[in-house]
Amino acid sequence: VWCSTTATATATAPAAAAAIVPFGERRRRRLAPFWEAPPPPPNTAFRDSLMAPVAPSLHHAPPPTLEGGQLENPTGKLCLLTALYAVQGVPFALIIGTLPTLFATSVSDARIGVLSLGAWPFALKALFAPLVDSYFSRKAWVIPCTLASGALWLWLGHTIEALVLSRDTTSLAAALFAVVLLLAAQDVAVDIWALELLPARSRPYAPVCQTVGMGAGNLIAHPLLLLLSSSRLRDPPVLTLPRFLWLLGPIHAALALAAALQPEP
Repeated sequence: VWCSTTATATATAPAAAAAIVPFGERRRRRLAPFWEAPPPPPNTAFRDSLMAPVAPSLHHAPPPTLEGGQLENPTGKLCLLTALYAVQGVPFALIIGTLPTLFATSVSDARIGVLSLGAWPFALKALFAPLVDSYFSRKAWVIPCTLASGALWLWLGHTIEALVLSRDTTSLAAALFAVVLLLAAQDVAVDIWALELLPARSRPYAPVCQTVGMGAGNLIAHPLLLLLSSSRLRDPPVLTLPRFLWLLGPIHAALALAAALQPEP
């Protein structure tokens, strides 16, 4: 037993001695510059995460195809959505910019403030949005609201000049309130309809249509309308406010027709 133990200890002594690092060597390793230090083991977790398969999402959805195998072009639908949002920006431009400019020298500030009541329906959309979302289809809201608001624009085109001359801001605010109420219901329906109308790869462009359309409507109905209706630019003016409201009627009718021609999702 004593011999075997001695033999085992003699055999393991060189390995144990090799494993022991002298104090000076340990201190030298600790104080060695970083370029002499052994490189760390490679971290493959980040590389593996990059090489992992990507889960299917909206941006990786297959492109929509028609029955003949051709790719579906959503340009027309995007243009329709942009135009629908553009007509929603028109009454805001009239209420905030164009009409206060016309009434600036003839009506008190309090009566001009009454016009701002016409924009309230957009602030109250949360009250009737569940109704629009729960009953009927999206097109069943978009088409009647667009036609009804176009009819109101035609009526305002007949009466706007008399309302401005009589300084009747209350009746004008009530008419604009009705127009904005219809367009607010249309806005709720269009927001939902855009998700059904556009293919999956084009749905991220729906907010772009809203931003561009609302901005275009404000641009047309406020600075551009004031510029074209100025007698300093041309006498007689290129475009007057009643004529502009008259043009909105056929535009709304054309948009309602284009919406009606869109296939059901």
